[in-house]
Amino acid sequence: MTNILTTEQVKEALYLDDDANVQMLEMYSNQATSYIFHKTGYDFSKDIEKEPLAILCAQMYIRQIYFGSTGYNKQHDYLIGIGGLISDLQIIADEKLKVIL
Repeated sequence: MTNILTTEQVKEALYLDDDANVQMLEMYSNQATSYIFHKTGYDFSKDIEKEPLAILCAQMYIRQIYFGSTGYNKQHDYLIGIGGLISDLQIIADEKLKVIL
């Protein structure tokens, strides 16, 4: 399965060391890709050149999950940013889907 983020990009987004669990990195990448797909109706992971806003949204989404896993973390509250990016990605997705149809 193709994802928006590579495991290397997930590791960098979460500021993890090189020995980070690859299965965990893949899980986060899968979750972010699925979230964006279900919110926009478009699979940004299939684009040859990944949409920069999709990459940023996926990074913010996994940070929200990772750093908020033990409770609310004010320093890693990305909900407003994620919501704004999803709105932008929905517009981009609508345009891409019009071209396909």
